Amino acid sequence: MTTTTDVPTPGGPARPGRTAAGASTVADRRVLAVVTVVIVSITLLQRIGLPLGGTQLSVSVPVAIGGLAYLLYHGDAVENPRATRVFVVAMAVAFLVAGIALWRDGTGALTSLIYLPLIWGVFCFRLHPARHHLYERVVDRFETLMAVLGGIGVLQTATQAVGLWSYVDVVKQVVPSTFLFLGYNTSYPIQYGSPIIKANGFVFVEPSVYAQFLALAILSTLVRRAGTFRAIVMAIALVCTISGTGILFLAFGIAVLAVRRGGRWTARIVAFVVVIGGGALLTPFGKIILSRTTETSETNSSGSLRFVQPYERIVEQWGNDPLSVLIGRGAGSADRLADQIFKATGLPINFSGLAKLLMEYGIPATVLFCVFVAFAVTTRSPSPTLALASVFASAFLTGSLLQPQVLYVMLPLCSLFLGYRFEAERDRERRTYRLEHQHHREARPVTGPVPVTVPPASPDGGLRRR
Repeated sequence: MTTTTDVPTPGGPARPGRTAAGASTVADRRVLAVVTVVIVSITLLQRIGLPLGGTQLSVSVPVAIGGLAYLLYHGDAVENPRATRVFVVAMAVAFLVAGIALWRDGTGALTSLIYLPLIWGVFCFRLHPARHHLYERVVDRFETLMAVLGGIGVLQTATQAVGLWSYVDVVKQVVPSTFLFLGYNTSYPIQYGSPIIKANGFVFVEPSVYAQFLALAILSTLVRRAGTFRAIVMAIALVCTISGTGILFLAFGIAVLAVRRGGRWTARIVAFVVVIGGGALLTPFGKIILSRTTETSETNSSGSLRFVQPYERIVEQWGNDPLSVLIGRGAGSADRLADQIFKATGLPINFSGLAKLLMEYGIPATVLFCVFVAFAVTTRSPSPTLALASVFASAFLTGSLLQPQVLYVMLPLCSLFLGYRFEAERDRERRTYRLEHQHHREARPVTGPVPVTVPPASPDGGLRRR
């Protein structure tokens, strides 16, 4: 039977009746339950939004805030002091420059300004070190869920391709429109004029977001050196999304792993990618992906609208108004500019998280915010590979600055378990096993005839007498 004892908690005396830092199956179940609900909120409930006046808030925000408050109450979560200090300074600077922009130009969205600390504040906390041993179980749950959703995506595409099923947005039919997130391209064809809709797993806001979650789960299996079948299913689903951002996400993560693991692992993974990638390129879906590799050089392509034109607009704004380099153009200005461009040209320009920060708050606030993200997500992360790949995607691949249903995947996989060297320990165990296996082979006795030692002969041809 598990008992509850008075356990000292970080920053204060023992709290009667609560299992805090001590080893406790009750605390383990509590943490696993909260983290699992967060994972469900950013995957299965990703398209659910809570109406707040004229805007919407992801259901993952109250889930994450409420879950963290519950864990803090029980002593299972603690503050990340360095991240908190930088976060407070970064938010103070952001509010200051946003206020200056509002006073100076009359531009600024109060909702965007309030959402910034509301959404990102949860990254100022992490789990108590006594709960670090739960990390692999949490990651395994994420991988399992994404493998199931990957299988759904493969079925979506396969049944459409052979004519057994025509795409129907099941979530849209079940969930009232009031609670569905607006402004996303959830369902659209693999290419213009095609009847086949890109795989989105039904529950993801866009195929590109679905692809990034799949890529993250694939990287997780590579980090753990487990789940080969899962990885294959998710890789096939990734191809079915026809998403360049998902492939870039995966490629960046593999590059990080290659640096960490050296040439032998890199050679094996390159050979595997060449074989699998070559086979995928022979399919109609692979050919579509290949045709998009030169998109950044085409003005109206999604690659240009995502990676080139936003920064051209930022530089243009800086040239027209040099002060905006320091104070930005005000909260929400990136979205307003994107709406203006879409109305004028019909082109959906996409400001990534980093581009939005630069556009709306200027360089000083952006630098401070990047330092906060480093302390909250990447520094002492349980998996540098997953952390760096996630930050790369948030900064350059998606406009996820205020999209918690995308950002919060970094909570269970990175931020909450800061201080636990899971990936480093796993790599060290692998190296130790390889060295021991090599020494065992070298020390193995040689089989065959037993060698016979012949005593030396005397000069006259006889044996020497002792």
